[in-house]
Amino acid sequence: MIFYDFDLFAPSPYVVRMFAAEKGLKLERKIIDLLTRENRRAPFATAISPLGELPAVLLDDGTALTEITAICEYLEEMHPNPPLIGSTPLERAETRMWVRRIDQKIAEPMGEGFSAVEGREFFETDYKDPDLVTKTILPPEAGPALKAKAKEKIIWMDGQLRGKQFVCGDRFTLADIYLYCYLQFGEHQGQPIPNEASWMRDFFDRMMDRPTAWHGEGGSLE
Repeated sequence: MIFYDFDLFAPSPYVVRMFAAEKGLKLERKIIDLLTRENRRAPFATAISPLGELPAVLLDDGTALTEITAICEYLEEMHPNPPLIGSTPLERAETRMWVRRIDQKIAEPMGEGFSAVEGREFFETDYKDPDLVTKTILPPEAGPALKAKAKEKIIWMDGQLRGKQFVCGDRFTLADIYLYCYLQFGEHQGQPIPNEASWMRDFFDRMMDRPTAWHGEGGSLE
């Protein structure tokens, strides 16, 4: 298996990398340079990821998989211990419920808010290159509303998780990894953990103590 990764911190591929590390797996990495838009060009965008996005994996039989949850589900099936999605149908359903909420209500608006504001100049260059795929970018006025949506849902989730050790109670799961990686992204990209979200701050600090956690603002992940 080849894991297509970025050599600096990007939350989506890092979710998979942290998930694998928590399982004790060492993935063979192939670095894709997001800064030069290698991810949006052939051959990566034609042979591996048609949306030009990370993460992605290429299996030994030539099958390419993309999307965070699909890749993590595959790794869980192939390496069930330690279970990071669940050992029972109920545990797996609970983890998937929270992963869906984190993805749709926090990660997606947070990422789009960044693209519309802080990352706008970078993403606008995509329109000038006819060889790149997926050139959609939201108008700049959408940025504050998207960031407000992510903040609102972080505060909502904070209230739902008070008194729990992890997102799924006492089980450490993919949901925790997903939430941590996007909170980390927000901390360094203009969307810090809201002051009202005290559980989130405590959770974030505890996650930072894990050996698999990323701590810096930039630099190589090696």
